Amino acid sequence: MSSVENVMTNDDLDELTAMLQSLDEPVKKAAQVENTDDIDDLLLGLDAGVAMSSDDVAEELFNEEKAGDFSSALNELELAHEPINVINAESVEAAENEPEQLGFIEVEECVEVNDELKVQQSNDSNTNKKARTARGPRFTLSDKDDSFFNKAGLEKDIFLDAYDNAPVKAKDKILNLLNWFSGGPDISVYTVISMRHLLTEKKATSNSIKIALMSNPEKPYPLNTASTQAGQMMAVFPATGIAVRGGGNLTLNEESPIVKKFVAEYTIG
Repeated sequence: MSSVENVMTNDDLDELTAMLQSLDEPVKKAAQVENTDDIDDLLLGLDAGVAMSSDDVAEELFNEEKAGDFSSALNELELAHEPINVINAESVEAAENEPEQLGFIEVEECVEVNDELKVQQSNDSNTNKKARTARGPRFTLSDKDDSFFNKAGLEKDIFLDAYDNAPVKAKDKILNLLNWFSGGPDISVYTVISMRHLLTEKKATSNSIKIALMSNPEKPYPLNTASTQAGQMMAVFPATGIAVRGGGNLTLNEESPIVKKFVAEYTIG
């Protein structure tokens, strides 16, 4: 008897379970239908100019197809769905004005800098002109009389003959020596080194003067420069009475006024 009751109980449970499952399906379907209805209601509530249903789009295109023109429909659709960018008018105005203001400032600063450079260049140019003007007239022999040559311990005719036969660069050094002797600017460093060598040794040759220039402690001169300068000194010293030349040898003339002035103004050694 108990087994029969158990069987009936199990059958009842299975039947109840089946009934409950059949009840769940209509509820789910009803919920799905209800959700779909809610979505349709939301879509219907939207602005027709902003969002259009697929049926409306298809209908509008179908009508345009009959008229043979799709362009107006497509333009309306693009305008209806075109995104709108919101731009701050103040930021646009500031962005437009800012480059112009910056450009104006940069140009103004460049103009000021250029003006300063022009003033500085003008001042430098004026200074250079004054320096060139202050040098005075070029030293020449054309206006020198016998008294000038006698003061330098020279005989005018003998000196002029030696001067005319001297190399061009040697002539420049001769004029520089006489100009210095009469109160002009200092003589060249090559002449100073060569005269110091002659005063120390009392005698000199082209080769010894060349070695003196190449071994100068303050600035040793290269072989080519030393050889050129030594060859010029072999013409300068006899012409100015600083030394007497015999062949390739020079002998110091200690009585020369030019030598005495050099000893007084330049340190020997």
